[in-house]
Amino acid sequence: MESITDRPTSANGAGRRRRVDEDGEEIRRALVASVLGAVAAGAGYLIYSRLEDEHKEALRRSVMKFVEDKVGELRAQLKL
Repeated sequence: MESITDRPTSANGAGRRRRVDEDGEEIRRALVASVLGAVAAGAGYLIYSRLEDEHKEALRRSVMKFVEDKVGELRAQLKL
């Protein structure tokens, strides 16, 4: 190696480089997913905050019913 920026030419160096590249790709994907999730959550909050009270209550009821159904299914599968 002639300088700090030169990479090792050994097989181990190539393996490490590949793993670092894969880790960087995973981090990039996680960041993109996080940003998209934040944008979706923000848009959902904005829409929800503009709803009339009757619509908010109807939405709450339907979400609670959905969650109760899913919890019931999970309990039935796990026999709790």
